[in-house]
Amino acid sequence: MTLRWPLVGSLVALLLGAGLAALVLAFCGEGGGESGIVRSPTRTPVSRTVTVTRTPTPKGGTPVTTGTPGGTPSSLTPPAETATPSGGEPTEEAPDMTPPPEGTETPGPEPTLSPDETPPAPSPTRPAGTSTPVPPTSTPQPTATPTPPRVLPDLVVLDIRVSNDQLVVVLGNQGHATVPAGQEIEFRLRGVAAEKVTLSQALTPGTSVSIVLEDQVIYRSEVVLAVVDPNNLIPEEDENNNSLAKPLAPDVALDLGVQGVYRSTDTNQLLVVIRNTTSAPAIQVTVEVRVFPQGASVPSMISTYQLTIEPQGFETVQVTGVVALSGVHMKVKVEMTDPPDANPANNEWEGIITP
Repeated sequence: MTLRWPLVGSLVALLLGAGLAALVLAFCGEGGGESGIVRSPTRTPVSRTVTVTRTPTPKGGTPVTTGTPGGTPSSLTPPAETATPSGGEPTEEAPDMTPPPEGTETPGPEPTLSPDETPPAPSPTRPAGTSTPVPPTSTPQPTATPTPPRVLPDLVVLDIRVSNDQLVVVLGNQGHATVPAGQEIEFRLRGVAAEKVTLSQALTPGTSVSIVLEDQVIYRSEVVLAVVDPNNLIPEEDENNNSLAKPLAPDVALDLGVQGVYRSTDTNQLLVVIRNTTSAPAIQVTVEVRVFPQGASVPSMISTYQLTIEPQGFETVQVTGVVALSGVHMKVKVEMTDPPDANPANNEWEGIITP
């Protein structure tokens, strides 16, 4: 009785296994009758519940476990997406219907070249949807026609020098036109208008002429500024080179002396005659006339004058406030204060006033 239950359990298990195998063979036989190809059906996982019942094992026997298997044998059933039909045809892959990204050109079939043909140079690819850049067209600018320079003279002061205490201006023409004879040219010296000179001959380009300014005398050392055509009355190529400054000194020392002393017949005032003994003119020189009574060492009257005397010329001055009587003894002294007198020995007169 002890060994009967195990034997019965084993027989039942064998019968169940044989029945299950017969069912599988019958099913496979029906499916393969159509085309002769056996296809594996898609397996659906079945959830099974296993109830384990333990039968108490008699002492000294083997425990027997009975029950219904359960659970999902996921490790034995492959997924539906990855299951491969056994013994069947390969599955055809669906064509890729995804459109190419925007802006990408689809290359066409490559042409077949013969051995003698040369493949064309590859053309640069351009993104779709973009336009071909066009270089800007430059607008032609009008070309200015240069204006030819005017042909004019150009007066310049080349030099300033002194001759017999008179100023001499060396005038030149550095332009490309002639200054005609008879042209009147103005000069300015020491910042003031000097005088106007008329050219006696034409002044051609590249030539010069020395002009003596008779009314301009230098009687002391100074810097003389000479300007030609100061008011730009003569059209020139360059109006900014008309001046020259130069330090100068007298070349002849002025000498003024007393020529004589007389009485005015109209007013009985004292008259003093002053002479310029040099070859240079005395222009606006300062002269003091001092009158001394008979035997006096201090002058009784001092009079100051601004004189202009031509070379070897005379100038008569009247000493106001001094009465000259015939037969009266008097002394008169003439002194230049600006510039100094070159010969002081002839600056004094002493004698009796004649009628």
